[in-house]
Amino acid sequence: MWEGNDFVIVTIWVDDLLLFATTDELIERTKANLEARWKLTDLGKPVKVIGIEITLGDHSIMISQCRYLEYILQKEGMDRANPVGMLLDLKVKLEPNSDESTSDRSNSYAQLIGELQFIANATRPDITYVISRLSSYTGNLTMQHVSALKHVLRYLSGTKSYSITYGDVLGHPNYFHGYVDASFGNANGCKLTTGYVFKMAGGAITWYSKKQSVTALSSTEAEYIALSEAAQEVCWLQNLFSKLEFTQRLLTTILGNNKGSITITKNPQFHK
Repeated sequence: MWEGNDFVIVTIWVDDLLLFATTDELIERTKANLEARWKLTDLGKPVKVIGIEITLGDHSIMISQCRYLEYILQKEGMDRANPVGMLLDLKVKLEPNSDESTSDRSNSYAQLIGELQFIANATRPDITYVISRLSSYTGNLTMQHVSALKHVLRYLSGTKSYSITYGDVLGHPNYFHGYVDASFGNANGCKLTTGYVFKMAGGAITWYSKKQSVTALSSTEAEYIALSEAAQEVCWLQNLFSKLEFTQRLLTTILGNNKGSITITKNPQFHK
């Protein structure tokens, strides 16, 4: 809701509300309007919401999940594990179970993958690709996959304080921009992986890492598919920002690193 140059945004998760406004007066007025219709409990400035820790600065907001990570590490007996600097051991080549047996998808591995997937989706884009890849082995496990997941926990034990920080952006003509890439070739199949991240106010706001739904025949085609998927995310973000009346005044920039795919986006005659 806008009032002149000031605005307030109300976000809802089940029975939890967060208010964002440009002035304290507008927040108090919004709370009064809500309390006139519903019974509310004012918990003050947000500190933690659905497992996400919030730290407010003078001109910044920082989100992290340090405590939730500490809980997972302790539950898995990895709270005193020696940290590592890489998410995966580069000497280990992950492969599917050769006997093709199917395990119970309700196993502890699947549960841990789900917990880490929540963290990857909420505050840790750096682990998104690895968790997505390890999740593909949930129904066909070997000790190699379990060890790889434990290796991820060792990485997280040394980086549990990592956070995303957002600064001021009002008045900036281009509210968000993105980076996109694709991997050509996969040891376990022909499907390639798309990865992208969009940033705003100095921090990541949305990110993605997943196998492509079609089989690309070249690196250029794979990169073009990745650009297409990133463009779909741009459409969704632009629509969201437009509804909040933060319509972008410039074209959204998507940065790729493949000349062939960029050429195709500029001139359709190169599609074949």
